[in-house]
Amino acid sequence: MPANEITILQQGEVSYIQEPGDNDYTIQWNKDEVIRQLISYAIGCWMGRYRLDKPGLYITHPDAKPEEIVTYEYNGQSFEIDDDGIIPLLPAYAGFPDNGYKRIQDFVRIAFGAETLTENINFIEEALGMSLEKFMVKDFWKYHKKMYQNRPIYWMFSSKKGAFQCLTYMHRMNAYTAEQVRSKYLLPHIEWLKNHIAEMEARASQLTSQERRQKDQMAKDLKECLEYHDELHVVADHNITFDLDDGVVKNYALFGNVLAKLK
Repeated sequence: MPANEITILQQGEVSYIQEPGDNDYTIQWNKDEVIRQLISYAIGCWMGRYRLDKPGLYITHPDAKPEEIVTYEYNGQSFEIDDDGIIPLLPAYAGFPDNGYKRIQDFVRIAFGAETLTENINFIEEALGMSLEKFMVKDFWKYHKKMYQNRPIYWMFSSKKGAFQCLTYMHRMNAYTAEQVRSKYLLPHIEWLKNHIAEMEARASQLTSQERRQKDQMAKDLKECLEYHDELHVVADHNITFDLDDGVVKNYALFGNVLAKLK
């Protein structure tokens, strides 16, 4: 069969290498794309879209019941579906236990075993060509948008330049999601930035050049987060709900500038 007639694995997972006039071909796996899809699946498991112990889709409907968002056992370990369907995509220093960077590490540990965690993370980073932390903060959302042709199932609450970012799963969003993003994630992140900047300023004379640059960047991030808070607070107060049947574009637009742009 000619390679262009093969209808599976057409998302870039493999390359079909075929000489002109030859029906035979070889398959080359593109590990960078396979790893990106694994990370997407991992996020889906934490959101409850998938489960490691069940095939197919799991939560793909609004108003998931408490008994659906339950901890289950896999590979001898507990897998706890994210309680609010919100996953921050922030640098590792942010400290949230459900930060995207940490969620992927936890997924790899649970799915493939703690004894090979370091080896597997190294393999993932080699395939991505960057650190896992950088991919989650800078590239995951862009990849997800492209995969779903600008009709994403995970929506990104984001400040103007990405100093603050949180993913939400549209099937688990409700009238209080924006307020949860504000109160559970944005406000604590603002407080962390303020405290860390104050701590660095208290020992200003002892800071290295790198630390001074970090402090300056954190000050910029704090300003951006405070401005974003004012916008998000207004949106959160509206308790926005939507009908999934109206489609992603119409529903996404209801949140205005507090969500990252689709294009």
